[in-house]
Amino acid sequence: MTNLSKEAKSIMKLLPKRGDLLNPRCPTRDAIDSITGLWGVLILRALHENQVLRNADLKRLVPGISEKMLAQTLKRLERTAFVERRSYPVIPPKVEYRLTKLGQQCSVKLVDFCDFVEDHMRLIARQMLEYDLSDHSKTWQKPKR
Repeated sequence: MTNLSKEAKSIMKLLPKRGDLLNPRCPTRDAIDSITGLWGVLILRALHENQVLRNADLKRLVPGISEKMLAQTLKRLERTAFVERRSYPVIPPKVEYRLTKLGQQCSVKLVDFCDFVEDHMRLIARQMLEYDLSDHSKTWQKPKR
């Protein structure tokens, strides 16, 4: 992490010791948003399992992600201190991504959560099917991906 400017230091003094997700102005919302979207989860999981990855590796390990979405998600994860980007002054350019210490701590919990969801996939899929086939689905539209 770089040294903070005077402006950043004065802002940091105003922040409470712990975040509050229910507060709409709390920075924890940006962090949660960057890691809980589909692409953030999959990228963090891939980095958790592989330590260091390049752009092409991530694209291969996260099927369906576009170049644009990969770049945007990596920037958000870097901004929120979960991923570190290292570029090397070589030709062709070489860029690697790895989890920060904070990202490593987060990814352990995230992988546990992913395992929980995968372990309960049949129950979840059954509930989704029942819901979609019932009258409930007429009042709610599935999000488009």
